[in-house]
Amino acid sequence: MVRRIATLLLPAALFAHVVCEQRAERIYCTYYIDRSDNTEGVTVEFHWHSPSGRDDRIKYFWVPPMHGSVYDYRFVPGRESGTWRVVVREMETNRSAETTFDLEGGEEFFEE
Repeated sequence: MVRRIATLLLPAALFAHVVCEQRAERIYCTYYIDRSDNTEGVTVEFHWHSPSGRDDRIKYFWVPPMHGSVYDYRFVPGRESGTWRVVVREMETNRSAETTFDLEGGEEFFEE
């Protein structure tokens, strides 16, 4: 089960935010930006912070000009329980937004 807690960081609080939700066996995190702010395209970095730090991941995406969102996902099976933090940063402007969510029972799928 995932409980969403959204936290916005200034200056991105006016336009950019990240939302995470669980669908089936995946956690999707979507970064939303104002299309009018994205006239030249932007590179974003998704940084998934696991509770212990052993399952962190960084991934980069290109958001084409005038597009308003990009997402990344992680599979729930095999993930450790606890509070996860996802930080998304625009590489060109250094603006960022983050959210946290609680994941329970992700590792139980691999029990023998």
